[in-house]
Amino acid sequence: MFLVLAGAVAFANRDLIGLILEPEPTIDISLPLVAPLEASPGETVYRIDASQSSVTVEVDEILAGVETTAVLTTSGIAGSFGLGSDLGSARTGDLVVNVEQLKSDNSLRDKALYHDYLDSHDFPEVRLTETTLELPNGPIPDDDTEVPVVLRGTLTVKDVPAPVEFTGTARLDGNTLRATSTGTVLLSTYGVGPISKAGLVRTGDEARLTLRITAIDGSDYAPPAAREVVVATPAATTGPSFSAQVAPILATHCASCHQEGQIGAAHWLLETAGDARADADGLATVTGSRYMPPWHASDVGVPLKHVRRLSEDQIATIRSWAEAGAPLDVPAETPVEPAPAEYDVETPRADLTIPIPAPYAGESGLLDDYRCFILDPKLTETRYITGYTFEPDRLDVVHHALVYRAPAAQRARADAAEAKDSGSGWGCAVGMGPGGGGDLVAGWVPGQRPQDFGDGAGFKFAPGDFLVAQIHYHYGDSRPADQSEMTFELAPAGTEVLELTTDELIGPVEIPCPPGSTEPLCIRDAALNDVRERFGVGGAILANGLHRACRTTPEQVAAQSDGTIGRTTCDFRAGRTGDIVDVLGHMHEYGATYRMTLHPGTERETVLLDIPVWDFDWQLNYQPVDPIPVVQGDTIRVECTWDRGTRPDQPLRYLVFAEGTDDEMCFSTMTVVPRRE
Repeated sequence: MFLVLAGAVAFANRDLIGLILEPEPTIDISLPLVAPLEASPGETVYRIDASQSSVTVEVDEILAGVETTAVLTTSGIAGSFGLGSDLGSARTGDLVVNVEQLKSDNSLRDKALYHDYLDSHDFPEVRLTETTLELPNGPIPDDDTEVPVVLRGTLTVKDVPAPVEFTGTARLDGNTLRATSTGTVLLSTYGVGPISKAGLVRTGDEARLTLRITAIDGSDYAPPAAREVVVATPAATTGPSFSAQVAPILATHCASCHQEGQIGAAHWLLETAGDARADADGLATVTGSRYMPPWHASDVGVPLKHVRRLSEDQIATIRSWAEAGAPLDVPAETPVEPAPAEYDVETPRADLTIPIPAPYAGESGLLDDYRCFILDPKLTETRYITGYTFEPDRLDVVHHALVYRAPAAQRARADAAEAKDSGSGWGCAVGMGPGGGGDLVAGWVPGQRPQDFGDGAGFKFAPGDFLVAQIHYHYGDSRPADQSEMTFELAPAGTEVLELTTDELIGPVEIPCPPGSTEPLCIRDAALNDVRERFGVGGAILANGLHRACRTTPEQVAAQSDGTIGRTTCDFRAGRTGDIVDVLGHMHEYGATYRMTLHPGTERETVLLDIPVWDFDWQLNYQPVDPIPVVQGDTIRVECTWDRGTRPDQPLRYLVFAEGTDDEMCFSTMTVVPRRE
C-alpha cells in the first residue's frame, strides 16, 4: 500500500533510456526504524515480522506491444498493531517501508525505480501515517476466524501525501496476527503516471496494492535490524555460449555506442562480459522489443542504408542466454571490444575542426535556450564540404543543433548580433536569428551519426562564407559550460563536385486541449502569447505563418484533433530537379508517428520515410539505398501525429508549433543532389 509509487513508476517514462542498463546499485537491506506502539492496559502489541510479510504492487502495462502486468514486491516493512479484548478498539502505528528493496522480475524496472522515479537515494522510505483501523465491535474470536478490516491513512512518498484506503480480512492465530488487505490508487494522484515510453512501454493509471502482514506478540518478539536475503543459485540450464554466440552480437551492435566516451556510455557502460551478465534480463527486454539498437524507420518506406536492426535469431540468442541465467564461459573481466557492423557509417575526414568560439553556460537564464554561434572556416577559395561530424560537448544539455551556411555579405550583421549579446554567441530562438537568411547544411539530434556525402557531392562555400550553428540547450538543475565543435571534410580544391541543397519542410501544429478543459493556456491566443514571451515575436509569427505555407487554417488543423491525438498534413513542391539522398523527420516528445511521401495519392506514390512509433531519444538522418529521382514541382507530403498520452507529466495547454522541448514541431529536411549528365 505504501509502495504505490514503486508500482507507479516501476517501468519507464520519457527518460528511461538513461536508466535501462545502469550498473546494479548496492541495496540497503536494513529494516526501517519505527517506534512500536506503547501497550495500553489489557492490550497486546503485535510487531511486524518482515520475513513473513510482503507488499505487492501491480500495474497494467503494454510492454513491446504485449499486454502484461508489472509486479513488484518487498518485505522491507516495519510497524506494529495494538489489539485489546474488543476488536473495535484495534489500532495501528506508522507503517514504514524501505523502497530501495523493491524487486520485480526485471532489473530494468528495478533500476528505473531506484535511479529516477522514487529517488530512493534521497527518499529511501515511504510512510503510512495518521492510520486508523476499522473492525467489527465484539470479542476476539478464539477459533482463528477471519474478520473484515479496513485500514485508512495518509501515504507520503517523496514528500507527497495523499489519503489511501485498503480493505481485507484479519485473524488471530495464537500469538500471531495475520492480515491481508488490498486497495487501488491512481498514479496521477502522485504525479508519476500514467507512464509511457514510445516503442517500449505504456501503463494504466491505476495501481493495485496488496498488503500481506504477519505480526507477532511483541512481548516475546523483537524484529531483526535487517531482513535476511537468500541469494538464489541459478539452475544449471544449458544456454547459448557467451563467447561464441552472445559476445559477437554485443561487440557488433552495442559496444561501439556503450564504450567509455561514446554517446551511450552515460546510459550503460559495456566493457566486460560481467557488465553484460549483470544486466542480462534488461538486454533481453530492450532487444526483444526492438527498442535497442535504435532504428525506428519501418519497411513501408524505400529501402534504407545502414539498418541497425537485430535479426530474429540474434534476439532469440540473447533471450535464451538471459533465461538460462546468463552463464559465462569466459572470466567476467573479459573485455567486449567493439567490432565493425554492416551499418557503420564511415567517419568523414577531419580536414577542418571548428569549436564554438567560447564555452557557453546558459547565461541567458532560459530553460530552453537557443544560441547562435559563428563557425568561420576562413576559406580563401571556393571549397565544398562533403561530410561533417557534430561533437556535442555536453550531451546532458545539448538538445539539438542546426547549422546554416551564410554568405560573406551577412558577416557584419552576425558580428553585430554577437557583440550586442553578453556571453558567447547570441540568442536566436527562431531560425538563425539576427544572422538571417542562411541555408541549412548540417544538423545534429540525439542518435545522429556523422554525415559523409563522398567526394562527388557537397555544400558549396565561397571565400568569406561562414557557418552559423544554432544550438538548442535544454537546462535542468545545472548549467554546465558547453563548447561543442564540428569537424568538416573538404573536397580537394579544384575537384568537380555536385552541389547539395537541403530543403526544410515544416508543417503547422494545432493540438487543442480535450473538451471541457479549463486551464488558462488551453485558449489558443493565450498559448501564442506564452510562445511570444518565451521565444519572441518571431515564435508566434512562425506558428501562424506555417498555415500560409501549407494552405491551411488553425481551425482546419485543430479539427483533426480530439484533444489527445493531433495530426497535421502539409504538401510541398520540390524546388529543384535531382536525386533525394537524405531525409530527416523531427518532432518533440508528444510525437507519435511520422511519414514523408513523394507523389502522394498517385500511382507513383513513394514513401521516403515512415516511422510508426516516434522516439524523441533517437532521431536519425536516413539515406535511401538508391537515390530517389525528384523533379521540380513534384509533391512531397509530410504527415505528423502527436499523442498527449506520451507526456502524462505535462500540464494541459493548447500546443502550437514552437521551439521548446515541451512544445511540438513537424519539421523535416530533404537533401537533393543534381543529376550528372
